[in-house]
Amino acid sequence: MKEAIVKKDISVGIVDSPIPKPGPDHVLIKVIIAGSNPKDWKLPFSRLPDTNSGDDIAGIVEAVGENVVGFNKGDRVAAFHQMMTSNGAFAEYAIAPYYTTFHIPNSTSFEEAATIPLAAYTSVCAIFQELEFPEPWSPVSKTAGKNDTKRPLVVYGASTATGAFGIKLAAAANIHPIIAVGSKRSDFVKPFLDESKGDALVDYTAYSTDEELINAIQEAVKKGGAPDGRCWKAFDSVSDDDTIRLVTKVIAGPPDAAGRKPRVTNILLKTEVEGCDPSVDIVFSMVGQVHYPDENDKLIGVVWGAAFARGLREGWLTAHPYIMGSNGLQGLSEGLTGLKDGKIRAQKFLTRLSETPGVSN
Repeated sequence: MKEAIVKKDISVGIVDSPIPKPGPDHVLIKVIIAGSNPKDWKLPFSRLPDTNSGDDIAGIVEAVGENVVGFNKGDRVAAFHQMMTSNGAFAEYAIAPYYTTFHIPNSTSFEEAATIPLAAYTSVCAIFQELEFPEPWSPVSKTAGKNDTKRPLVVYGASTATGAFGIKLAAAANIHPIIAVGSKRSDFVKPFLDESKGDALVDYTAYSTDEELINAIQEAVKKGGAPDGRCWKAFDSVSDDDTIRLVTKVIAGPPDAAGRKPRVTNILLKTEVEGCDPSVDIVFSMVGQVHYPDENDKLIGVVWGAAFARGLREGWLTAHPYIMGSNGLQGLSEGLTGLKDGKIRAQKFLTRLSETPGVSN
């Protein structure tokens, strides 16, 4: 099979590799569409050169390993490949754990499905693991929906895939008001924001200083009906030092009656950033936990994979905007470079494997 190896300079070499065999708890997927993420150029550049770094898979089950139930050859699926392991998405065939593989309905294209796995699982870990909001099926979330209970959440980076999926999943869990911070590129998330429940999109480009932006976000929180006018939890999907610093100032304040401090979670493993407000806890969301050996962590993948499939059927989960590359794996380097240089923004870069020169349909 053809496989793409991403090098440190983000050039891509296409090699012939044997088709892998699925081990216990894993499935072999014929890749129709591979999705790309910023980490797919960052890892080869900084930590793991000469690797097939792809983790977003959409395709058809080819074979299953021992202990796998619920999947059969021919099933249409999307999957989150285990990061920094072999047999990734940038190949004709890829391997994924069954517990981060999920069925996709016929109404969902492979292109749409490929935008979901890594980013959506990251948002799950941020909102429901680190920020500890109850899941959509929790009685707490259902009651909040019926009673219009206010549980405010700030999502910084509404245009990013992780931020956008965070907004969609929060809305599904009746978390309101959602104060999404983005730009005009973020308009695609507006259908998931309910103004009647206090949700709002704050355009950060409309403010010339951090202080003005902080005030605008805080005003949106108050206008949204947050208890005491405060927001206690925030998801920073951009995760630069500057954005983390800013978000801590948005939610800063004394702890609650139980001693719990306001909390912001990020996706770049940061727990300390100079200049942040000390009243706020900074934690990070590690999406890799869905692949940890602990059975409870595997359940995160299984349960949420089923939720993703249901959300696609019911419409409360939709794909992220995307752009298709050309020439299959041969065009991958151009896409990764576009992500690195910021030329591809608010979109997923996708690769159609069948368009790779030398691949037989």
